[in-house]
Amino acid sequence: MVGSRIATVLDAFNGLTPDPSWAFLDLTQKQTRYATHGYHRYPAKFIPQLAARLMREYSHEGDLVIDPFMGSGTTLVEAKLLRRRSVGVDINPVAHLVAHAKTQAIEPARLAHAQNRLTERLIASAQPNLFEPPNTNLPVNAEWHERLRYWFSESTLRQLARIQHAINELENEDERVFFNCALSHTLKSVSYWHDRSVKPMRKLDKSIPDAFEVFLRHAKRMAQGNREFWNLLCERDALNIPALPYCTDARELPVADETAALVVTSPPYVTSYEYADLHQLSVLWFRWASDLRMFRERFIGRSNSVHGSSDEMNSPLAERITAQIMETNSRKAREVALYFAEMLACFREVRRVLRRGGYACIVIGNTHLCGVEVQNAQVFTEQLTALGFSIERVVLREIPSKILPRTRDKATGKFAKTHDADYVAYPTEYIVIARKQL
Repeated sequence: MVGSRIATVLDAFNGLTPDPSWAFLDLTQKQTRYATHGYHRYPAKFIPQLAARLMREYSHEGDLVIDPFMGSGTTLVEAKLLRRRSVGVDINPVAHLVAHAKTQAIEPARLAHAQNRLTERLIASAQPNLFEPPNTNLPVNAEWHERLRYWFSESTLRQLARIQHAINELENEDERVFFNCALSHTLKSVSYWHDRSVKPMRKLDKSIPDAFEVFLRHAKRMAQGNREFWNLLCERDALNIPALPYCTDARELPVADETAALVVTSPPYVTSYEYADLHQLSVLWFRWASDLRMFRERFIGRSNSVHGSSDEMNSPLAERITAQIMETNSRKAREVALYFAEMLACFREVRRVLRRGGYACIVIGNTHLCGVEVQNAQVFTEQLTALGFSIERVVLREIPSKILPRTRDKATGKFAKTHDADYVAYPTEYIVIARKQL
């Protein structure tokens, strides 16, 4: 019985053509980065209009919306603007910082005052022998992490320490979060990281700009976004609508049983541990980890999880995919099996927190690994069906642009330069809309 139901569900993918109404091709970059959405670069974030449309179609004002993989907090920001309560979680502390900053609206006059005080301190600190930050709680001189020295010049590290000290001196926690987000965004621009590469690639002849100027310029742009966010929330009487980001595991959601009306999320791909590399500058600077190898182990598909094993995928398709990969790369096959087992554990949590009749909207694309197509959307559909969800709809959408590189090596699944790549990653993705049975 279960086998025939799953086969019917997978038939929903056959012959699908892209639905142009979900591509949002008419939107400009300015429109997708309005309000706080332009605070911080973040790979593969979905556009706010997509999250907003799903919330409008599958929830109501006052409902609780959950994003188990909140990333930069897009779902939470849109939920607040639409007067939906929201909770988001992400294991990545960089995601938590960005989502925290984006979801809090600071009264513009108060933020301007804090920005003026911060600017004055930085100007004073730039004068020779007038400022040396005491007790910054940051590494100085020989104490800087070797990877920070790999990515930054000594003079830039000193500037960054002074910026951090000035931020730490601010009295209000929401202001510190705001400017720490600005500092995090600044790090790549003032490092040796190649500006045109998403991957960690050093360019030693890069012209490094002044860290103070880059930081203050971006903080000014963020302040404009905060003002827009504040005004929109005031217009909609939504300032006090809670949007709560947590830095925790998607398999242990801080949400009571059967209280959520909707889940809107874009889960990580099987190569999600690449996020550890992409965010290493912020991770190292804020001392969230000192060992990047250990930091990678936190991500889905990399840990020795206690929440599931590779024998618990609940998907015949997942078993076939891992068996195909096993023929050429046993280590990658085990990673894929663990990834799908851990995603199953996440979906169990989704089922726990959703009320009866609630919806789960999963935005995910398929990719390749070791020359094998990893059909994430189809596997997730099998897993959700096995957990008792009904599949209400599957949408195929074209992706006009992504922050992640679109070129990958089919054998490894990793990012590749355009001239080295042999396929285009994520030209389309699926929106799987499942409903918890009544």
